[in-house]
Amino acid sequence: MRTTLIAAASALAVLLCASPAAAQEDEAAPATWGVNPSGQDGPDGRAAFDYALDPGETLIDFVGVSNFSTEPITLRLYASDAYTTETGAFDLLPSGTAPIDVGSWIGFNEQELTVEPQTRLDVPFALTVPADATPGDHVGGIVAALTEEGEDVLVERRVGARIHLRVSGDLDPNLTPDADEATYHYVWNPAKPGSLTFDYEVANRGNVRLQGELVARVGGPWDVLAREHVIAELPQILPGDTFAGTAELEGVWPLLHVEVDLIVRPEAVDPADVDSRLPTRTDESAVWAPPWTQLAVAVLLAFALWLTFKLRARKRRKAAARSGEPRPDPEPEKEPVEA
Repeated sequence: MRTTLIAAASALAVLLCASPAAAQEDEAAPATWGVNPSGQDGPDGRAAFDYALDPGETLIDFVGVSNFSTEPITLRLYASDAYTTETGAFDLLPSGTAPIDVGSWIGFNEQELTVEPQTRLDVPFALTVPADATPGDHVGGIVAALTEEGEDVLVERRVGARIHLRVSGDLDPNLTPDADEATYHYVWNPAKPGSLTFDYEVANRGNVRLQGELVARVGGPWDVLAREHVIAELPQILPGDTFAGTAELEGVWPLLHVEVDLIVRPEAVDPADVDSRLPTRTDESAVWAPPWTQLAVAVLLAFALWLTFKLRARKRRKAAARSGEPRPDPEPEKEPVEA
């Protein structure tokens, strides 16, 4: 059975770059092409399709599709929704998955086009924002895809350009952290601290794409020996998406009840988008970490001191017992003999 393989790496090479990109050339498929924002008369210098529209509004724009190859190529042109991958990267839905957000609001007169070698087509498209569209950021991309035959597979190579649409209305920048499965790890050396691991997740529960910094403030009761650990520099997290990972913190002392404050300090992807003073949110958790090795050393020291005092007391008793024994009478002094 012939299957379809999506060449996601090719798409990422484009969607993560600010400048127009092209599919990589190889011996079996020498076709190379690029996709970038354009106007009716050619590229206009935009790195992405950035829009600010009202619900119900429609606009017409152009996407430039360039064929850098020496042969004509036939491409499939479509729009799709973006999402945040498990590694925090930007990607688009697989071609077989229908978009339900901004990717579904874009239409082309033709979804397949043939581009002659060393030429560019500036293709018009319409973007219509639904009247009931939610305020905030809607992110996607426009893709030109080429399907080629491989050994028992159909390989689809994708090249695209990002779409950043801001629908007017109330904005709600909201990155919420969550920590789970905290575990304390001891070391045998009582003079050294142990470590702490836990799983974390940062969810974008608002309607603005955000990035930022994730830190953990770790310490004992009443903030004893508390200090901050930088967990991650957060990538761009799209509304409705999450970024997850596992934190490994070194240098944590077993303070019986180790308290963990997981703090997210969000930043706008574009500082001009929203107020720079974004709300910081914290998730509080704790883990029991009795100082077993330190207690064991304390017990041994206490036992050693007790044993020392015990031995000294025994020596004193023996010395006192010896001092109470009768002593032999001293020899009488001899009187001097007169000559």
